[in-house]
Amino acid sequence: MMTLDRREWAGGALLLVAALASAACGGGRGAQRATAEQAALPAALETASETAWPAGSELTASVLPFRRATPGTVLMGRVDQVLHREGDRVRAGTVLARVESRDVAARLAQARAGVTAARAMEENARLMKERMERLHASQAATQKNLEDARAGHEAASANLEAAREGVKAAELYVAYSNVTAPFDGVIVEKRIELGDMAAPGMPLFVVEDTSKMKIEAAVPESAASGLASGRAVEVEIPAAGAALRRGAVSEILPAADPRSRTFTVRVLLDNHDGALRSGMFARLHISAGEAAGAPEGAVVTVPETALVRQGPLAGLFVVDDAGAARLRWITTGETREGRVAILTGLSAGERFVVSPPPELADGRRVEVK
Repeated sequence: MMTLDRREWAGGALLLVAALASAACGGGRGAQRATAEQAALPAALETASETAWPAGSELTASVLPFRRATPGTVLMGRVDQVLHREGDRVRAGTVLARVESRDVAARLAQARAGVTAARAMEENARLMKERMERLHASQAATQKNLEDARAGHEAASANLEAAREGVKAAELYVAYSNVTAPFDGVIVEKRIELGDMAAPGMPLFVVEDTSKMKIEAAVPESAASGLASGRAVEVEIPAAGAALRRGAVSEILPAADPRSRTFTVRVLLDNHDGALRSGMFARLHISAGEAAGAPEGAVVTVPETALVRQGPLAGLFVVDDAGAARLRWITTGETREGRVAILTGLSAGERFVVSPPPELADGRRVEVK
């Protein structure tokens, strides 16, 4: 059997290592060539430019009714009439539903009968007092008889007054059997059906006054400091049309939310056309005159679709002169009408990918599609 000496074995090992290294180098160059020769990815590109960016803030808000009430009853009873439904416009005092009130009506009849009896007793006591006064004047009745007659008349008068108040209370309870609208408005919710049991404090309807609408937004401290009650602002409500609506600040709540450091601001809008409904989405525009210290001028903006987000980070695929898309992290400002202000990381004249395809990676070449 042939054996290898130590020098021959060492030489063979070195040749094996060299061969492996050569293969590895060749494989790496092949991968690099594959990446470099990968086909350019079609993508929409845009050249960054400065855009006029008026000073101020755009805040999301909600549309609320001017007034909202939930009428009910203080009686316990069965609902025996439902006269209006959702969508009905009603006037103040309109009866919306009736609660069964036979026992209350019986109490009213009893109270009225009590008034009749008390009136008769008061009349009798008055006649007795007048008789005693005549007899006392003619020395035919004692002073004690006169005082007793006068006291009897006073007691009868008090009983009559108490009976009359009892009638008023009974009439009030009878009125409670009618569930009425507290103001002019529209019924937005009906919470009972015919035959349901009503209970004291139970809301039976939801009525909203939509003659005016209230816009409520959380405004940062910096913007709230420049606002005051009565100041005019503009409100955008996409569902009600593209035109901006002009309103006035009605109130600014005095305390800020300790978590968000924002103040609740309410703005009143006229709703004569009835286009505004509660729950709509709105944007409150606070201009430079209303937001002290707000930045203004021309800024670089990009579409929201161009942003690549990874957690709290935001980036863009910026295209270099060789056509390669490079992921660059940027600092963003506020968003208006689908475009985002870029504070740092992008300059006017640079090209970027408008809507990065999912397969786009850092360094890959792109071409205009």
